[in-house]
Amino acid sequence: MTSPGAGPSRPPRYAWKRDPVFRFFASLRLAVILLSVLIVMSIVGTIAESKFDADTARTWIYEAPWFHLWLLFLGANLICSAFMRWPWKQYHTGFLLTHLGIIIVMIGSVVGQAWGIEGTMTLFKDSPPDNKLVLQTRQITVRDPDAQRAVMIELGRQPLRVQTGDPLDLWTTPGGWKLQAVADSPRLIANFRPATAPAGSPAVLIRLQTKAMNQTIEQWLLAGDRNHNRLDLGLITVDLAKPGAPAPTTGAANRAVLVAQPDGKLQLEIFAAGRQVSSTQLAADQPVITGWNDWTIEAREILPTAQAGFDFRPLPAGEPIPPGQGLLDGILVRASKADRTVEQWVGAGWRVSLPTGTFPLEIAYGWEVADLPFGLVLENFTVERNEGTDEPASFRSDLAMVLPDGKIGGTGSCSMNQPANYPQALWRSLTGLTYKISQASWNPNDLSQSSVQILRDPGWLGKWVGSLILCAGLVTMFIFRRPGSSVASPSPATAVDHSDTNRTPALTK
Repeated sequence: MTSPGAGPSRPPRYAWKRDPVFRFFASLRLAVILLSVLIVMSIVGTIAESKFDADTARTWIYEAPWFHLWLLFLGANLICSAFMRWPWKQYHTGFLLTHLGIIIVMIGSVVGQAWGIEGTMTLFKDSPPDNKLVLQTRQITVRDPDAQRAVMIELGRQPLRVQTGDPLDLWTTPGGWKLQAVADSPRLIANFRPATAPAGSPAVLIRLQTKAMNQTIEQWLLAGDRNHNRLDLGLITVDLAKPGAPAPTTGAANRAVLVAQPDGKLQLEIFAAGRQVSSTQLAADQPVITGWNDWTIEAREILPTAQAGFDFRPLPAGEPIPPGQGLLDGILVRASKADRTVEQWVGAGWRVSLPTGTFPLEIAYGWEVADLPFGLVLENFTVERNEGTDEPASFRSDLAMVLPDGKIGGTGSCSMNQPANYPQALWRSLTGLTYKISQASWNPNDLSQSSVQILRDPGWLGKWVGSLILCAGLVTMFIFRRPGSSVASPSPATAVDHSDTNRTPALTK
């Protein structure tokens, strides 16, 4: 016998739950697909990072537009699946906390990526404060001194690649110059070549030649430039000194010292076996016998005032790399206006000038640079060695943070796995609104040099809070359990029939 209306009425079904779009985003099948793809691509990203580098993994996976879209779908799935349980009951607490924690972690990651900053900085002891942070994204910067304008083109983490016959338009200057990237090369060689500049330093193109060994060596020297004021062949050295500056007293036993005179002429002093053997003027294109077997020295070109400069050329595939040279990534830039065209290679990390008139265009290609609100000074760099060996055990940089007004804002030390923070307020560290300075690398040949990595992640707090909420949700799932989930199923005599949601369920007798 059946008693009509004897059972409790079923709550009405919400209309928005029956919407097909909502049901699609709330479906378990979508969640399984989204999570499966994320797991697989995380594995692929880990392999790509180990096989290539972190930038490759970030470019093609973690920071790719499709990955962000995939995370957006996952967030929508989490939210919709949570609202599918509306109205929420106590036993939903763990489920909701778990979903909320995942969403907060994702929001913290987006905030950190959008408003965070990460880069490196190379510091030298006894140098002024440096606030230029080299970021992990590439860009092209074009400056037009004539129009006093500049444009910056963001390229992402990977080097620019230009397809043959399909140049990339960069910018058209107010003066009518059209700039294009017409080619790229991962095998550029930088050749030092000073350029004439007012108020510069003397520069000389030196040629050393020996007929007995059939050898000719040419190299530019720039006075006052510690990286390019000496030609060093091991057994022979040639130095160039500024006018009025003391002549170098070190070098090989067979050496030559060029001292620039105020009138632009060069005074040549030659030493053989450690003793000075001659002193004479060195004119352009006039070889001088040195006394080192049959070696001669010659000034091929003299620039009375010059500044450091470089030109680049691509190294053909298969050609060996010259000793002491490193390969660069670079692009070939073309500037065209009417019937005039200028092309020049630009190496990554360098800036070149295109001869486009009285005010040449300046083009830089390389990593983006950001200004920090404070400067860093390397006060000391210490290397601790393993006892009894020269193997480094750890290294530490002692730093000072200098404010724009020149005052010391703080000090700190960073070493392996022990970063320094600035500003050092506790609330800033807890919220991620601080700069974390970590030891990145060091130069074994120059202990006055240190490289640090600087990271600021405003989404740090969201990631940690979300992770704690996620863990709390997992625990809560075992505390608040659905009523009857651990009780035996009711007998057919007391079963409630929910097969038809449009009528009141009945009790079967």
